[in-house]
Amino acid sequence: MSFWIDVRAETDEQRVAAWQRQLAPLVADVFTAYSAGFFADYSPESLDDLEQFVLAALRDPGVMMEPSALPVVKAAVGYLGETLLRAGGGEWLWGQGKYAGMPCVTLEAESAQLAPLEYITEAVRVRDGKQFTQLWSRIEAGHDADSSDLLLTLVETIVQNHGYSCTIESDELLLSGSDWVLPLDNLRRKVAAEPQDQWPALVADHLTTMFNELDVTTTDPLDMDDFERIRPLLRARMYPEDMADVGIPVVARTLAPGLVQRVVIDQVQTMVAVTSDRLSHWRIQEQDLFQLAEDNTYDDGLLTVEDLEDEDGERIFGLYGSADYASAHVRWRSEYPVIGRWGAAFVVPCEGTVFIHPLDGTDAYVTVGTLAKMAMVTHAQRPSPVSPSVYWWNDGIIELAADVREMGDELELHVSAEFQEVMEQIAEYADDPS
Repeated sequence: MSFWIDVRAETDEQRVAAWQRQLAPLVADVFTAYSAGFFADYSPESLDDLEQFVLAALRDPGVMMEPSALPVVKAAVGYLGETLLRAGGGEWLWGQGKYAGMPCVTLEAESAQLAPLEYITEAVRVRDGKQFTQLWSRIEAGHDADSSDLLLTLVETIVQNHGYSCTIESDELLLSGSDWVLPLDNLRRKVAAEPQDQWPALVADHLTTMFNELDVTTTDPLDMDDFERIRPLLRARMYPEDMADVGIPVVARTLAPGLVQRVVIDQVQTMVAVTSDRLSHWRIQEQDLFQLAEDNTYDDGLLTVEDLEDEDGERIFGLYGSADYASAHVRWRSEYPVIGRWGAAFVVPCEGTVFIHPLDGTDAYVTVGTLAKMAMVTHAQRPSPVSPSVYWWNDGIIELAADVREMGDELELHVSAEFQEVMEQIAEYADDPS
């Protein structure tokens, strides 16, 4: 039996039900006995009065689990949680992980569990009388406001915490006093799939990488003219064809429509694209530069192949192992056991993600469509998007297999003439393997 509930319960569902049954009388009894002037209407406006009541009843966090204080603590937990649920939507649940064994809530605006006890403890510790209203303001912002505003607020706050100022224009962070420009698209994609209570840590981690690199650049700048020092840092990776270069020409080559290869300098914390101007200072031709960058990337090691065959028997493989350079491995399909009689269809929707189907039989008609769906969803949601198209690898040559377009709720595949011939060959072979 938990001290939070007064009955024995075997499951978390039973514990939540028992907690909710005792909630209303518990709150009424405690506030009647301890604070006759408190109007418990479960409105967000009453949270300020709730915090004043808590601070008057509990002098420090150390007394909160004493038997005499438990009625107040339990009533405050119940009232705070119920107020948030009524205003923000959600439900009670029995805590998991670090909140195991206590009543928690999950709100519509935040997918993570929230423990009222944690915020009550913080309010008693800080004692500024503002913790509950600030909590509700944050939840209300996540529930009603554009999440873009929250992200920009976090970015500006963390930049200021590092001692800098910034402006944000056209969804790019411009750091004052430097020529650093950081597009925010990848950061938006990174946080979009996570609960908003995790955004501050994600944004801080993302921006700290930038500041670390800025510090290194300032204190120990890399001599870009020293090619022998730069040589081992060169890598190759894929980028979208329409990626903006802020007016600076970079070394790039198109492998297939929508799929562009670039050479970058890997500086551990960040990577910098090699510009045409930088290449002009090195004694190496562009073709040889690409070969060197590919060799360095290949020498880092091959990726892991994972069979993703689903219940329909579609043969799709994933390549995993490099979050930064997996895309480069589309050039080395022959190194992986994923090549069929007619080569392989593949997608590289974002950096770090490659899906492949060996072209061996008529299942290609269905599976290419599946690849297109996987590419479109991943390309739209994940950081570092590359291309939503389907490509065809055959004897080291990469060609466009199908351009994928979203038309309302449907996907349209515009198959290239060259790949259509391949599909017809596969169909003919299935009819007459001889």
